[in-house]
Amino acid sequence: MGSDLFWAAVRLLICLPLVIGLIYLLLRFGLYRQFLPVRAGRYVRVVEQVPLGPKTVVSLVKVCDRCYLLGHGEGTVTILKEINEALSEEPAVPVFGFEQGVASKIRELKRRRAVKR
Repeated sequence: MGSDLFWAAVRLLICLPLVIGLIYLLLRFGLYRQFLPVRAGRYVRVVEQVPLGPKTVVSLVKVCDRCYLLGHGEGTVTILKEINEALSEEPAVPVFGFEQGVASKIRELKRRRAVKR
């Protein structure tokens, strides 16, 4: 019985660092890539993304010289609006309700992005 406990402790001391090492590698190289900001492409660039819920996102995408507001759902992408105006830091007109929440999230993301750089 004493030797069984000894070998269990030896297995634990061998396996625990291996599991911790695998978790580290997964977080460092596997999951990390999902949270990288989208890199600018040659013709298509994601300007902003705001999560509205667990599986819904609103994105502002620039394609060549045109901007589109896209809604992403589970397995769907919908063009909500084509934006022809020049993009600025603050909205030109005050927004209320739902739009105000989205605008504040976009400003918060811009501040976070500026701090990271």
